[in-house]
Amino acid sequence: MVQANWFHYEYRRTSKDYFREVFHAHSQMELTYVHEGRGLLIMDGKSYAIEPCTLLVFPPFQMHRIQIQVTKEEPFIRSVLAFEPAVLYGYLNDFPALNGFFKSLTLQQSTVHPVNAMAETEPFVALLRQFGSSMGSTRDADFEENMGIFLLSLVHQLKQSPEGESAFLKKHNHHVEDIIGWIEKHYMEPFRLEDLASELHLSPYHVAHLFKESTGTTIIAYTRATRIRHACSLLRKSALPLSEIGYRVGIANPSYFSKTFSQIMGVAPLTYRQHLIK
Repeated sequence: MVQANWFHYEYRRTSKDYFREVFHAHSQMELTYVHEGRGLLIMDGKSYAIEPCTLLVFPPFQMHRIQIQVTKEEPFIRSVLAFEPAVLYGYLNDFPALNGFFKSLTLQQSTVHPVNAMAETEPFVALLRQFGSSMGSTRDADFEENMGIFLLSLVHQLKQSPEGESAFLKKHNHHVEDIIGWIEKHYMEPFRLEDLASELHLSPYHVAHLFKESTGTTIIAYTRATRIRHACSLLRKSALPLSEIGYRVGIANPSYFSKTFSQIMGVAPLTYRQHLIK
């Protein structure tokens, strides 16, 4: 593992008996390659299947949650790279096309799919493997240069990946998709489990149990995450005051809105706005 405040890399990190993740976001760009493991990614109001040989792409401040069914027979093995986008800016000055692509990616404007099929033999994965095997022998004086070349090469390979919908966008359970769709329509209203259950013609207990079993999170937690995701969009695209944004996403209490936003996004709402609006 290589770790600094602005760069983190683990090659083939393995979970054999337990894996749990909550809805979260961070200021770093994150690229996770799944060598082994099957599960579910929830992001932007959609669910995606995670299977072996897939690349997950998370721009900065992209809220997401991964649910993996880990067993002794099927461990979760992944290579995880997270870095602050600013570390690449100096290296990109001489590559205008790549620079434009990377900036669109960090601002969540890129068409790169969040879940991409990618065989172990692909150049992108080979770069992960090569950097992982060389980490122990790299001199401290050479690390920053090697890191820059590594990141440039990865972004270049990512730019070459096909655009458009991935084969890994799947409907795992139509009830779960219906629940997610209902929350997308009603997140700005006070949440009532009974109203959701009635529309799906299921009991409240069945709805709550089914969603938790399929996604690993509660409907309440998902509703909070959905509200904050829409708040992020308003912070990026408007100059509305925080009180108005909180009201529009169903969190009318300004202090509770700021607290919830900070818990999920890792930064206060104004810091988020200042980071992305430049």
